[in-house]
Amino acid sequence: MKNTRGSRWIRRGAVGVAALGLALGAIPGQASADSGVISASNGQCEAQWLSGNDWFGIRDVDNGDSDYCYVDYSFNSDHSNRSRVSRQQDVNTNWGYYGITVTSSYIYFHVCKERQDDPDICSGWVTATT
Repeated sequence: MKNTRGSRWIRRGAVGVAALGLALGAIPGQASADSGVISASNGQCEAQWLSGNDWFGIRDVDNGDSDYCYVDYSFNSDHSNRSRVSRQQDVNTNWGYYGITVTSSYIYFHVCKERQDDPDICSGWVTATT
């Protein structure tokens, strides 16, 4: 005699677990590799790596100066062969998004505040997965 009640319970349970996993993003391959927000110059410049879009978000919080914010990034752990994306000077305090071409599983970056007559102020380098 076939136990249809038990197998039906297992099937329904498996479907429920899969649905819950999708809703919570717990299924392998669904995880996000976005970085946390990093900042320079006491929070005047902020940046974040958004892996789902291969974008950097950059935010210039202080629009009352003549400086701008930028991100230097590299796909090498020694930060060689750097590239740069920058936020136009004093546009607004919203986030600007800048896409790049990803060539590695890891990206190394920092955010900096460019200053006209003084050395730039930069955060420490961070690593994120792409």
